[in-house]
Amino acid sequence: MQRNADIGLFTTPSNLRRGFMNASMIFGDIVTRGTLLSGSSPAFIWGRDRQRTYAEMEDRVSSIVMMLEKAGVKQGTRLALLSSNNPEFLEFCFAASFIGAVIVPLNIRLHPDELNFQIKDSEASYAVIDPELEKTAREAGLFDLRHWVIGDDLEKSLEPASFNLRNFPRVSPEIPLIQLYTSGTTGKPKGCLSSQIGWLVSNSNVVNNIQINSDDRLLGVYPFFHVAGFSYATSTLLAGGTVIIPDSAVNENLWNYASSHNATITAFPAFPQALDYATENGIDTSSIRGVLGGANMVKQKIFDQLHEVIPNAVFYGTYGCTEGGGCVTLCTQKEELEKPGTVGRPLLCFDAAILGKNDEILPDGEVGELCLRGQSTMIGYWKRPEATKEALRGGWIHTGDLMSKDKDGYLYFVDRSKDMIKSGGENVYSIEVETILLKHPDIVDAAVVGVPDKKWDESVKAVIVTEPGSKLQADDLDKFCLEKLSPYKRPRWYEFVDQIPRNETNKLLKRKLRDTHDPSKCVRLGERS
Repeated sequence: MQRNADIGLFTTPSNLRRGFMNASMIFGDIVTRGTLLSGSSPAFIWGRDRQRTYAEMEDRVSSIVMMLEKAGVKQGTRLALLSSNNPEFLEFCFAASFIGAVIVPLNIRLHPDELNFQIKDSEASYAVIDPELEKTAREAGLFDLRHWVIGDDLEKSLEPASFNLRNFPRVSPEIPLIQLYTSGTTGKPKGCLSSQIGWLVSNSNVVNNIQINSDDRLLGVYPFFHVAGFSYATSTLLAGGTVIIPDSAVNENLWNYASSHNATITAFPAFPQALDYATENGIDTSSIRGVLGGANMVKQKIFDQLHEVIPNAVFYGTYGCTEGGGCVTLCTQKEELEKPGTVGRPLLCFDAAILGKNDEILPDGEVGELCLRGQSTMIGYWKRPEATKEALRGGWIHTGDLMSKDKDGYLYFVDRSKDMIKSGGENVYSIEVETILLKHPDIVDAAVVGVPDKKWDESVKAVIVTEPGSKLQADDLDKFCLEKLSPYKRPRWYEFVDQIPRNETNKLLKRKLRDTHDPSKCVRLGERS
């Protein structure tokens, strides 16, 4: 990737501006391409050694296409998916692609009322339901739609297709494929629309940067309803590799699947505990060449442990966002150690810039909003014209993430613009304070948020998880922070907890921390002269 020094933009060669993929390809072509290149190889491994080859997947996707068409699914129809990870989740996505229907993945951890909002907002008229989630699905209203329940109900509805997918009438690659709902950290969730070609470009970025090939086997830990899980799984299938789907995310189960099926690329929701488990149980990790995680979210001592436990593995830290179409940047363990705090450089098919309050391009080192251009970025928000106009102003996707950039093009995450704390008129970036706190040897995890304060209107609060047996106190941390931070940035509130809430990809749920702030459970430090 080259950088234009005159205007501070990251640019890609013109012939790559629209991505790696042929412009006539659609998302579903991953299936037929997989059969052509890896037909007898497993696309999925799940359950008790169940396997499904690429050729078998193509037959099933053809049958699902025919079933959906008979049921009245057309281009633009919304198809809601409420399911844990399984092959059917992705097969319905591929089938929808051929018809031009739009898939609406639903977060299985949401309350039925929250799901009901997304179902109604998306105008979904069809649904695919995991039988293990029947109670939630009924309360959310999915059984009021035309629906299929994965298992016997679905299998009875499938018939051998009377056509070849390669000859199926083509839809435009520019039409929407997926309507992913944002987390709603600042209000009601919005349906973020991404195109078919956009997802192929996003997948190509992942394949290129992690160098996925047909010999790779991905341990599919992240949920498919989330942008990261969907991206990693479909990228692996684009490359002709295998997606291993574990029954659960507990360490014993993950390592059993990883070792017994020779996983080459893995991720672990509870990274330090997973490494401890592998050490204590003598797990064979020799097949693993890559470990996925969040950029700038791993401490040095965990990197050291990773090298001891999985010596053949490279750590790939990624930063991404729903509006960007998945992964936006990537950095390796080596880059994180050489450039502390970086989240890496933008992937190949992105233009990126750090913009100021008036959307002016900022010089290296200054903090502004990360803005993106590229075909994998969103089309817009479903039926939110004003929000779309604001997010896409000037032809850039405005991510809402505050970052800076160095002369080598490496990005440094500073904070979410909505998470920046305004204390006594001064801006405090929560990530900066968290970074300092995490350097304390007794701290396992930390989150910093702004909370109401009588003196400062808003004050810095630190939520802390300590090492077992630690006697660390708020006063100890106050002294520690004052040695490394300006006084106005020091946390004035401390709360010690057993666990900090995070989402499926280990991101802090700061809105939840703000909403559940209870002064009676916290320590409020006094002021310093």
